[in-house]
Amino acid sequence: MTRLALVTGAASGMGRIVAQRLAAAGWQVAAVDLNGDGLAETAKRSPNMHGYVCDVSDTDQVHAVVEKVRAELGTIDRLVHAAGMAHVHASALDHDVRQIRKMMDVNYIGTVNFCQAVIPAMKQARTGEVVLFASVAGWLPSPGMAGYSASKFAVIGFIDSLAYELKDSGVRLLGLCPPMVETPFLESVRKENESVLGGQGGMSPEGVVDALEKALSKPKNPLFVFPGQAYPTYLMRRFLPGVMRAVVARMVKPTD
Repeated sequence: MTRLALVTGAASGMGRIVAQRLAAAGWQVAAVDLNGDGLAETAKRSPNMHGYVCDVSDTDQVHAVVEKVRAELGTIDRLVHAAGMAHVHASALDHDVRQIRKMMDVNYIGTVNFCQAVIPAMKQARTGEVVLFASVAGWLPSPGMAGYSASKFAVIGFIDSLAYELKDSGVRLLGLCPPMVETPFLESVRKENESVLGGQGGMSPEGVVDALEKALSKPKNPLFVFPGQAYPTYLMRRFLPGVMRAVVARMVKPTD
């Protein structure tokens, strides 16, 4: 029986890779993004890929698109919520609050929207897989990224709390926390203010998706998965927080 995955952020980057790999593996894929042209590019030569345009921060749109997917394609077996955005600014004290609010709406409220729209049916069926993209930035804040880090801190807190509700429900939950990743997302951050990255590059998006697939291939995945350099970064933040803060302060010196 063919399985159905709903993948958000599927117009580019890691969401596109996830959607294309699932389609190549024989899944039916509902690819969701605000960028219709990007969705069309993702779906090229994939007859089992179906595009749906949706603003993830709009609760009504999310519930409508999930119901449309169910009506057209059937039961959703896996949710991969990869949609996200970032704005960066040298100082948290004069960062445009409208940009910060938009990040919270897309990154955090978008996560809540899709979980509320998709997971109850999975719980009722006592089966399903939910992958929510967070970020190592939600564990380790850095200069110039206060608004983005705060939105990802919110996502991590939501995942941690949701895990209690899903215990013994039959629904698998995984929070993916990559480091910087070389995608159009990271390129947009560079264009906005490259100084907040401290001269660092990112890991390959394929490597992140490999880590996700490896975690899901096991009978039981950990709640949070830290691909590549994200894991040692997380460990340093947890066990040597003073050292980690000193390293970040030395490396990252944002300028306007």
